[in-house]
Amino acid sequence: MASQARIEELPSMLWVAVPSVLLVSAYFVRKWYLSYRLKVHGIGRGAKGFQTNVRQVRVTPEIAERLRRGEEVSPEEIAAAAAKMEELERQGKAPAPAPRPPPVFEDEKPFYDSRTPRPPSPPRGTPSKKTNDNVDNEWLPDTVTKTTKRKTRGKKA
Repeated sequence: MASQARIEELPSMLWVAVPSVLLVSAYFVRKWYLSYRLKVHGIGRGAKGFQTNVRQVRVTPEIAERLRRGEEVSPEEIAAAAAKMEELERQGKAPAPAPRPPPVFEDEKPFYDSRTPRPPSPPRGTPSKKTNDNVDNEWLPDTVTKTTKRKTRGKKA
């Protein structure tokens, strides 16, 4: 009789054992996957399609302009231009590299450093410039644009 009771308890034990085994195995599988991904892609190895640790080569301005326009430039032409620029650098006749303009982000607010002058701010008591509200918000219902003070109920005494 005791053996029959144990056999009957096995299905109820599965409700405890199977989720526990799944959780523990998922933990170890995730740990293995993260270590595998770090080993394959690694820090500094970049994603597919990106090149990292690539040496920058100075080329002639003509080749640089062709590359900016998107023309196909053969590796032989790039190697010849790099050799020409190295020779000019050795002779001291190489033109100075043109400074790159800083990137422009038009959607951001202007950054004010402590060294740059800020535009004057209006005094605190004066109202700020408002546009014509009825034109800007003509599509909004009056309940949103013209808020009225609602009477608040106080505590009952």
